Amino acid sequence: MRHYSIWLERYNSRRDQILRNLRVYKDEVNSIKKIISDKNLILPLKETNVDMGGRMCFVDGGEGVTELLGASVYFIRASGLILDRAQNAPKEEFVRDLDIDVIDHNEHTKERIEFLRSAMEFDVAMRCIEKHNPEYLFIDGSLYVNSEKRPIECSEYHSYRKKFARLLKSCKKNSVHIVGVSEDSQSRLFMNYLSMKYRIKFPKFMTDSSILRLISLNTKFRTIEFIPRSVFESDSSSPLTVSFPTIYIQPTSLSNPLRVDVPDWEQDFKKVISLILQLSKGSKQYGYPLPLYLVHLDARIEEKQTEWSTRQIIHHISREDPELYETILREKRRGFRPKS
Repeated sequence: MRHYSIWLERYNSRRDQILRNLRVYKDEVNSIKKIISDKNLILPLKETNVDMGGRMCFVDGGEGVTELLGASVYFIRASGLILDRAQNAPKEEFVRDLDIDVIDHNEHTKERIEFLRSAMEFDVAMRCIEKHNPEYLFIDGSLYVNSEKRPIECSEYHSYRKKFARLLKSCKKNSVHIVGVSEDSQSRLFMNYLSMKYRIKFPKFMTDSSILRLISLNTKFRTIEFIPRSVFESDSSSPLTVSFPTIYIQPTSLSNPLRVDVPDWEQDFKKVISLILQLSKGSKQYGYPLPLYLVHLDARIEEKQTEWSTRQIIHHISREDPELYETILREKRRGFRPKS
């Protein structure tokens, strides 16, 4: 390790101070632990067997980006996994889409690419509904977060918002149970709910997941259902206004809590919870619906894929139009940096 002596000296001097600082926040949490426990806001998780014989769909997306001198090359992939557990003809099928393009640099480039990825996920979900008519549609990520993404004046945002509204309307019309599952939520929605309703003041460094883990430790639990304050309103001739009832669930004793949300027209949240419990039994440590993990692997874009594809695009353009390459798609200076 370079600069070993100063690194070790600083580590030894800081580690105990860091521990003392964090214990102050832990003590603050312990002081409100009894308040939360007395209000029955965190409930034991009861496992119930539900029929897994229906058709379910699981959707996720992945992205890869290479920044060049004048633009970024992006790669977006979305996958939908159809699981049909019908006894007479069980089957598994993937529905996929892929996009490769360049995008100009501005202060919102990262968000615009995220909008493009999410919009493709919604498109794949729509294709799954239209072709396979699933009973349940599980989306990686929060429906509420999708509805609340910060508006940006760009075509990507407006397209994203329209496609999200279209997906919600399609699920409602076709009686598809749409469910958002957040794998590692760092939000403070539950804390905000408790702060407003019970005037509980939470210390910094705490998120919903961290405070739930600190209170419940290695137990399986779920929180009460709560609804974040704001609602989603679509911009169209057929308006849609919807809120998203939310719970946290720790499906195994060793896992982190999952945040699960559904649209307010969902009539059987208890069955959704039971399904997630059964789908998450594959790993006690991970505690996440296995089909969502499989579709995540299918949609993931590895760095070597991004690098190889970018090199091919650069090579093609540099050969066909050298001037265009030199001004827009030339690699950044750090790509030519001497190796240490």
